[in-house]
Amino acid sequence: MNAWRGTAALLLLIVALAAGGTLLTRPQAHFADPEDRAAAARGAALYAAHCAQCHGAQLEGEAGWKLAASGGPVRPPPLEASGHSWMHSDDELFRFVKYSMTDGALAGYVSPMPAFGKTLSDADILAVVAFIKSQWPVGVRVYQALLNRDAAGLPAAAATGDWTLPADCRFETNRKPRKPKDAPS
Repeated sequence: MNAWRGTAALLLLIVALAAGGTLLTRPQAHFADPEDRAAAARGAALYAAHCAQCHGAQLEGEAGWKLAASGGPVRPPPLEASGHSWMHSDDELFRFVKYSMTDGALAGYVSPMPAFGKTLSDADILAVVAFIKSQWPVGVRVYQALLNRDAAGLPAAAATGDWTLPADCRFETNRKPRKPKDAPS
């Protein structure tokens, strides 16, 4: 009986350590809730103070943002629906703001965007992203939510059926569309 208890305790310890290791190595999912009005309002003030000078007071971006000189920096894109920020998950948007665009950028990509990780807290960055997302139409928010883990952020208004998905702006040619699980290879 004592040998069984010892074996059971050892197995429980192994399972607990394995589960703990999995939790420690699992990437953290960031989520910015555009329906949290307090966070979006705080994000609006932070956006005005830190982002509007480049991305525009109305999230309009810089004119000619799709054009970059060879080897030169890209221009700040719009963050409203005409841009491409909605083509990124909340985790990606969070990383872009915290660490700049150098994380995972294509070779030769030059961005003037600074890293805000030492200027803004993680909660502040998520508030800014929540504000930006709160400015998007429902269809854009639906598309973007589908990029998040467990479709986090799917707007309640999605159930009304009074919206359409956004047109693909064809800006990010490096993104491959996801195939449904049952699609042939």
